[in-house]
Amino acid sequence: MTVNPIPSPVRVGDAVVCMSGYRGAAAVSIPLDSRGDLGEKGKGSWRHTSGTPYVPSPVLSGDLLYFTSTNEPVLTVLDAKTGKVVIDKERLAGVRSFYASPLAAAGRVYFVDRSGTTIVLKSGPTVEVVSVNKLDDPVDASPVAVGKQLFLRGEKYLYCIGGK
Repeated sequence: MTVNPIPSPVRVGDAVVCMSGYRGAAAVSIPLDSRGDLGEKGKGSWRHTSGTPYVPSPVLSGDLLYFTSTNEPVLTVLDAKTGKVVIDKERLAGVRSFYASPLAAAGRVYFVDRSGTTIVLKSGPTVEVVSVNKLDDPVDASPVAVGKQLFLRGEKYLYCIGGK
C-alpha cells in the first residue's frame, strides 16, 4: 500500500489551514462553518499556491505560519489570518532536505533536516538564525518538545537535549 503524505491542517481562530505540495502547491484557509465542495475557487478566507510542503506539515508560531517548499530548505512564512506573504521562498543555509515537520516553541522555530542538522530560527517577520546544530545520525521524525527538553529520534538513537 502506498500512502501519499499530506501535511496536517493548522487551526487559526475560526478557520483551518489545509496544505498540500503533492501534484501542485496549495494552502487554503477554510472557515470552520464551510460546507460542500470548495473546489479550486470555492469559499476560503485566502489561498496560497506556491512553495508548499510535500511531507512536512506547517507550523504556527503566533500569527505566523511557517513551511518549506516540497522537502527542500526553502522557507515561506505567511500571516496565518490573512494569507499575506511575510517571507517568500528564502533558502535556509546549512540544511538540505526535510521529512520532519518544524516545531515552534519558546519564540523559536526548529527545522530538522534528514541529515540530522537542526536550524533554529527566532520567530518573527525576518529570518534570524539562532543556531545550527548537527547530529551524526539521520533524522526523519519530527522533533518533540516536553518542558525544557527537545527530543529527536534519529535512525540509530533517541536524543534528549535540554536543561533542568
